[in-house]
Amino acid sequence: MPDHSFAKPLLKNAVKLVVWDLDETFWNGTLSEEGITPIAENVEMVKQLARRGIISSVCSKNEPDRALAALRELDVLDYFVLPSVSFQPKGKSIAGIVSALQLRPDNVVFIDDNPSVLAEAGYCCPGMVCLESPHQLAALMDSPFLQGAHDSELTRLQQYRLLAEKQNLKQTEGGSDERFLRASEIRIEIDFAVEENIERIVELINRSNQLNYTKRRIETEEARRRLLADLRAFGFNAGVVRVWDKFGDYGIVGFFMTLATLREYRLEHFVFSCRIMNMGVEQYVYEYLNRPSIEIVGPVANAIETFASVDWIKDGSRSAVISTLRRYKLVVVGGCDMLQLSTYCSADSSEFTNRQQNGFMKRLDDPFLILDDPERVRKSELRPYIPAFNADDMLALKHAAQEGDLIVLSLYRMMEVNYFRGTDGLTVRLDEDAVRDILKSELALWFVRNFNFVPSSNEERHEIIRMVLHTLSSWIKPGAKIVVLLENTRKLESNPDEKALRQRYNAFIVDMCKALDNLTYIDVNAVTGIEWLFDDGFHMRREGYYELAQAVTGVLDESRQEYQPAMALASVG
Repeated sequence: MPDHSFAKPLLKNAVKLVVWDLDETFWNGTLSEEGITPIAENVEMVKQLARRGIISSVCSKNEPDRALAALRELDVLDYFVLPSVSFQPKGKSIAGIVSALQLRPDNVVFIDDNPSVLAEAGYCCPGMVCLESPHQLAALMDSPFLQGAHDSELTRLQQYRLLAEKQNLKQTEGGSDERFLRASEIRIEIDFAVEENIERIVELINRSNQLNYTKRRIETEEARRRLLADLRAFGFNAGVVRVWDKFGDYGIVGFFMTLATLREYRLEHFVFSCRIMNMGVEQYVYEYLNRPSIEIVGPVANAIETFASVDWIKDGSRSAVISTLRRYKLVVVGGCDMLQLSTYCSADSSEFTNRQQNGFMKRLDDPFLILDDPERVRKSELRPYIPAFNADDMLALKHAAQEGDLIVLSLYRMMEVNYFRGTDGLTVRLDEDAVRDILKSELALWFVRNFNFVPSSNEERHEIIRMVLHTLSSWIKPGAKIVVLLENTRKLESNPDEKALRQRYNAFIVDMCKALDNLTYIDVNAVTGIEWLFDDGFHMRREGYYELAQAVTGVLDESRQEYQPAMALASVG
């Protein structure tokens, strides 16, 4: 005899949906003119499941108006999502419900007392668990796969009702998916207050499969502690994703965590609820994060980027800081710490930070990225083999600076001494680790023959940065502003020489800002808390970069207020 799934009602996956028959389930016998005799324990089981965040639907061969009226009389109709009451084959109807609710059959249970119907349903929905009686479900209510998540306010039920309403409207109106999405008025907020939402984050990571692209489960206390530690570590940045549209609020439906280091920028976590499947949310967030690298762990329901362009989702951030930064085009130049700042900025921002090139780390906080001639760099026979900027980088930065509203610079690394001049006559700043890696590679002898170390004094390096700032100042459009970040001088008691160098650099930048009208500075010592600063004196926790983003917002607001009156006076003149 074939081993049908309904012959062994064993749960192997978390249950998210239970599809019920009606006759002999919620009332004895079939519907009749004399009324119904309720089966109260099954009605209560539907409500109990809802309080666990497990939704219910109906698939029954009955006269629709009478069946729905009976459910209303039992005060249970509102607990069912997308009820299917008709005389159509049940297998296809159930498959339609599962698809419309964007679930997998593996997470669905179907109850019916007719073996042939169960066989049909199992054929149409492979992997679905089929039970012959509500008693079998009652016996499984203590299973860990039926515990769901505590939801006494029935939030998940309401969210799936919204999804069902959208499906009904979409079928009624017709038209393309993208036309419907544009009419849905989808709004998104990325909230960086992650730790206060840790329970929802862990639930998303552990429960979601179809849109969990990384599948790094948090199933032990050790994994949870590691996640919390990463949230506080330098280089990691995380956010929860909230979505709502004209149909209602879906709540927190996504979570991401990125890691930005000298060598890479990648996604550690990238997970979404299936409730927002086919809305383009995951693509919008991925593009917002500037497409970090990701190792996708299958299976997933769809690729991250499935639409040519997601132009129907609007920023709905309720944070004044984030909203302001996303309205403008920012250009950031510096080390990997600038990636932490740019997380809070617009997806339209441009980043010129550390990048990988041929296995070596290429830094773009190099003064000659701005000062050199792109054509000379393009013609250089040496440049393709070293981890340094190329002509395309130079032209991209100039274009971005000309179009940007605010250019944020972290230039202190330009004060380091690791400058080299090649036999092509061009000077580059090479990261110390990159030089070490080159000298350990097959390029070592070639590098020694073609490059010489260029000694320079602090004053000479100050002069180079002066030329950089004057050049950038000549590029930017009217009303735009350049912000130079002063260097941190805290937690350097054990290194007084380094502290003195940073203080001299900061004083030099302050003087430069007095000399150029479109140049200003932000003192990180004044606008960020010392509690966010790591002991290396260079890097901060993400809370520090959020405070820095607040300061950048203040500069944007101030520069706009200054520019608008000037424009008004010009028009009067």
